[in-house]
Formats: sequence, C-alpha cells, structure tokens
Amino acid sequence: MQTVLDRKKISLREFLEEHGQALGERIEQELTPVYNPSATDPILDVYDGKMNVLLRSPFPVQREIVKGLSKALYNKRREKLFICGEMGTGKTMLTLAVIAMSPKPMRVLVASPGHLVNKWIRETRITIPGVRTVDLAVKNAISILDTFRSEKAPLKNHELWFISKEKLKLSCGWEPAYTTTKRGGFPRCPSCGEIPQDEEGTWLTISVLKHRKCKCHCGSPLWQNVPKPRRFAPMEFIKRYLKGKIDMVVLDEVHDYKAGDTLQGHAMGILATCSRYFLGLTGTLNGGYADNLFYLLYRLEPHRLEEFGYHGVEKWQRSYGVIEEIRKLEDDEHSYGRIKRSNVIIKKKPGVSPEVIGKYFLDKSCFIRLADVIDGLPTYDETVMTVRMSGEQRDEYSVLEDDLREAVKKYKMKASGAMLQSLLSYPDSCVVYPEYIEIKAPDRETGVMQVVQTITAPKIKAGILPKESELLEICNKEKYEGRKVLIYITFTGKRDIRDRVKTVLEKAKFKVGILSETVEPKKREDWIEKNAHNFDVLLSNPELVKVGLDLIQFPTIVFYQTGYNIFTLRQAARRSWRIGQRRPVRVFFMVNKNTMQETAISLIAKKLEVALLLEGDLPEGLAEYQVEGGSLLEEMSRALVEGRKCSGAETAWANFRKKEIEANLGIGKKETIFTEGKTKQITAGDSRTSVIDNTVIKVTVVEGRRKKAATLTVQYGELDGILQGKVAQFALF
Repeated sequence: MQTVLDRKKISLREFLEEHGQALGERIEQELTPVYNPSATDPILDVYDGKMNVLLRSPFPVQREIVKGLSKALYNKRREKLFICGEMGTGKTMLTLAVIAMSPKPMRVLVASPGHLVNKWIRETRITIPGVRTVDLAVKNAISILDTFRSEKAPLKNHELWFISKEKLKLSCGWEPAYTTTKRGGFPRCPSCGEIPQDEEGTWLTISVLKHRKCKCHCGSPLWQNVPKPRRFAPMEFIKRYLKGKIDMVVLDEVHDYKAGDTLQGHAMGILATCSRYFLGLTGTLNGGYADNLFYLLYRLEPHRLEEFGYHGVEKWQRSYGVIEEIRKLEDDEHSYGRIKRSNVIIKKKPGVSPEVIGKYFLDKSCFIRLADVIDGLPTYDETVMTVRMSGEQRDEYSVLEDDLREAVKKYKMKASGAMLQSLLSYPDSCVVYPEYIEIKAPDRETGVMQVVQTITAPKIKAGILPKESELLEICNKEKYEGRKVLIYITFTGKRDIRDRVKTVLEKAKFKVGILSETVEPKKREDWIEKNAHNFDVLLSNPELVKVGLDLIQFPTIVFYQTGYNIFTLRQAARRSWRIGQRRPVRVFFMVNKNTMQETAISLIAKKLEVALLLEGDLPEGLAEYQVEGGSLLEEMSRALVEGRKCSGAETAWANFRKKEIEANLGIGKKETIFTEGKTKQITAGDSRTSVIDNTVIKVTVVEGRRKKAATLTVQYGELDGILQGKVAQFALF
C-alpha cells in the first residue's frame, strides 16, 4: 500500500510565525551571547559608571548596546566589529560612548564623508569630557601627522583624529598611459599591444582614457602617476610611520569601502592593520549582492577567507550569491562548413544566502533597528501623491515615451540610462527645457562611437503645472503650521529645475534657499545651520545630504523628484527623523500619474519590501529577491519595452509601509524593553502585553475620487477590520 503525504507549502514568514518562538528558544540554548542584559556582571557596573560621567547620556536602549559592544571589544577580544544601524539610531553617539568605555585613554582615527567631519568633531566635544580633537581634513594634514610621529608621552585623555575618506586616499596626480602606431587613431595597451576594450567589448578611445582610470582587457592599468601635484596620501603615511600609535580606527559609512581594487578599499585594508580595534559604521551593510560583503570581511579577517583568496570574489558570489549564465548559440561560418559557437555571458544577480550572516558576520556585528530607539522619536508619515498631468504635458510625454520605447527595443540597454532619466525628468522640466537625446552605438568597422538616432520633445508653454500646484498646497499648509519644508530635486544636471521651482514658490511669498553642490562637503552642515532660519523652503539634491546630516529644522520633506536610487531615497527620507527631533515628520513622494515616475516609485516600494529582509527585519522575500533579480534600472527598462505601467503607487507604498511597521513591531513573539533602571521582556499572546495587537499606530485612509484622507488612531490588531481593502498610509504612534 502506497501512502501519499500531503505537504502544505507555506512561506518562510508563515513558518517563522508558527515556529518562531520554539526556534528562538533553541537559539538561546545553543548560542552563548557576549552580553545578556538580564545577567549580572561586575564589568557592566563599571560601564554604567563611565556612562554617567559623559556630557550627554545615551537613551536606555543605546546604553545596553554600548555595554554589549564594549564588552565584546575590551573583554571578549572581538576587536573588529560592525555597527549596522538604521538611519537615525545614533551610530555616532554609540561609537563615542564605546570609545569612552575603554580601560585607558585611546588615540582614535575617524574617517567619514567630508561633509560629516565637522559634525563628528562637534559631537565628540559635547560627549566625551576632556577629549582632544584633531582636524586632519586640512591642507597640512601630513605635517600634523608628522608631529604626532615624534610624540612619546602617554595619553592623559582620549584623542580623536578626524579625516574625510576623500582626503585619506588623496595622493599624487595621474595621466593616461598608452602607445600609438604611426597611423595614430586608437590607443594601444603598452602590455599586450592591442586596442583596449571595456567589459562590454567597446573600444576605449584616448578621450576616455584621459577622463577616467581604465584597465585593458588583458588586466594592465592604462594610467601612471605623475609628480605634480606633490601629495602624500595620509593612509600611506600612517602605514609607514604611525603603525602602532593608533589604538582604534572608525570608518563611517563603511559600505563605501566594499570595492576590491579602489584606493578607498585599499585604505580600509591598510588602516585595519594599523590599529588594534576597528569599528565599521553603516546603515546599509549589504546592497543586495553577495560580493558587496566579500572585501569588507576579507580586509578584517583574511584568514577566514583563505579558501577564496583575495581575487576569489567570483567564487564567493557563486557560493553565497546568485549567478546568471546566459548561453547564446550562434552560427559561425568557416571554409570547411558551419559550426555552432557558444557565447557565455555571466551576470551577478541580487540575492544573499543567510549562511553568510551566520557564518561570517553574526560574531562581529551589532544590528540596530530604529524601532529599538523609537521611544525617543516622534511619529513618521510617508505619503505617495500621484498627480494627473495637463493635456499638452500628457500628450508630449506619451509621444516621447513611444519614441524611446522603440529605441530601447532596437538598441537594447545601450542607451536605457539616458532614456529613463529623460522620462523621469521631462514631465517636470518640459516647461523649462526641450528634450534632446542622442543615442550612440559603436561603428561595426572602426568601433568609434557615433550618433545613430536623435529623439526630441518640445518645450511646452504652461503657467503652473499640476504637480507645482500640489507642491504649493503642501507648502502653504506646512507654513501655516509653522513647519519648514525640505524639497528634493534629483536631476540637477542639464535638466535642473531648481530655479523654476524657486520662482514658483517665491511668487507665492515663500522664502526659498538652494543648497548648491558648490558648497564644500565639509561646510554643508554649517551652511544649513547658519541659513535655515532665513528660509521657509530649502531646495537640494538628495545626494548632497543623504548621509549623516541631521536636518531636524525641516520636519517636512518633499521628494519632488525621486529618481531610481533606492538607498539614496531611503537615507534622504530620514534626514529629519533623527534623535533630537520633537515634531512629527511628514515625507511626501510626488509623482506624475501614468509616467515612469509612478513606475519607479512602485518598483522601489516592492524592492524595499525585500530590502527589509536583507537588513534582518523581514523573514520573507529572499526567494522572490533571487528570482525577480535585475537592477531597478533593468526592471524599469523592461516595463518601458513591454508598455507596462506600474500604476497604483499609493497602494504599493502602503503595502511596503505596512510590512515595515510589522517588521519594527517584531514577529519573534518576544521583545526586550529597556527603560530607565528597568529591563523587562514581554511576550506576544498575553492580551495585556501583546507586542503587535495592542500597539497603537496612526493610519491615514485615502478613498474617493478626490483622494480624501481621514486619519485614525487604532490598535494594530483592529487594523484589517477597519481598512477592509482601502488604501492607507501608516505611522508608528
């Protein structure tokens, strides 16, 4: 007799919801944590005492994190750690507090993005008593370092050096290195003598070699150093003369050092060997691909990756990521007949095996969610607003979209980036600039890039665009409530509309400022602090402020343009929702309906659901992430070619926000709650202490043709019954 087992297929999330508590208990039995908040340990009392003398006190949850990190660093010999915290969790404060917990005064080198150097210096002075700060983001940095080289007296207080990651690697100049034949024309590689090609097989011209450092397809570099300007890279000076004089290295935004063969990446490897302790800070440790993690780990612990070797990133990607192999069979004619020639294209795809975290990062990483410090923050709302275009604006956009669709079908992905930027910006810039797109392709015989097609769209005459009217309505409402507004304009190159938006707002009696890219990175925070009180509205490219800056003066943020960079969007959206913010934060994403803008924000919402998984919050989506694959750019191009419009951006974003709220509330059925002097653990299931069902959230229900919004404050457990399929925006209350 044959028995057939009926196996029910369930998602990973459903599996963890059903068995999560049992799994959690087993993990607690099998693993020995470095730090247990409920355990008694004399060293923890020492850390509490040291934190009490800091000039500003960490939040209750931050205190526990500081104790855990300090115990790992100074007592358990976990001397190289990552702090992976969401934007706004206070990674700077955590780092400074951990430094202050050291048994003896330390000399610490902090490398951060240029615009954050002054912020680090300021926060250090208001946190650690008696600290000595040294600014190395100056012209005479090497002279200052040389002075420390001769110092022999022991430190009496903590000493922190601050340098920008750009200054850290800055060395002498370079020039292209190539040879030419008597006939001239294309450059030749000095090593192999062939015309150099890039990864896509396109021949490199002299003009290209003069503007960026390239390598030949044989692997040889096509550039060389020149003696002018005479500069010595600070990282090289530290390696040669100051090794052993630095106790700790802190790399802010450590994910920027993930590349294998860049000066910035080499700087991380050098500094990691020059100090005993290392802290890498990041809000986005993983960018979605397995190879993003390889060199970060290799530079800290090369012995653990001996099986891969320094150049084994492809093997790592195959072991812990996703590789797509595309085999093309082509007919190849020869004098003796025809054969099938196989052409293999290898692409890396998004997706990371959970084994990487457990095997390589769990013992050296501290993951912090914003939900852990949520008690110190006000409510946070995100709203997607879709706006219908005017008649002529809609008609011209449709023609441009059709023309670009045919071009992408004909020339594949070669010009898709420029085309998509055009579609994303034209609905907003159509009253300022005509659209002019040149599509280039290499000549089959010479390989020289040449224009093969030109696509245009006219500048239209219009007063106030519908999207501009909605923007004015938002700004008027916020000004009435005494709230300043930060507006993000993404495309500030040849399609820059900042002056147009500024003019529209000034005609409506708003005081408007523009944060320009001409303001030096190091001076941006001071510029904002000095000028914010003069403006009702500030215009900026999100790339200028996306990392590290606290813009609490602007509790309302409007993405007038969004682009398609997911991490820029995530980081820029949280600039105002920081520790220290006292007012509710409102974020608006404005898109023109039935355009590539709506497609982009819909795809971003779906990608962000998956990104929650990679940052350790959602237990579902990994399989979908692996199968769905492709970058956002590729997916937008596919949607354009297929004529597929991802409408319903409000619904897509609402679904993402709902999952984000669920992730923040926790699904493990246990949460540890820290309060002043108390630590308690609550378990979901008890109606009096249910983590999810009894949590209060604010819900804005959007319904009707006129998009009327009603705001309700409800318990999470009652949410589904109240919504009944309606579109909603969510905020933790």
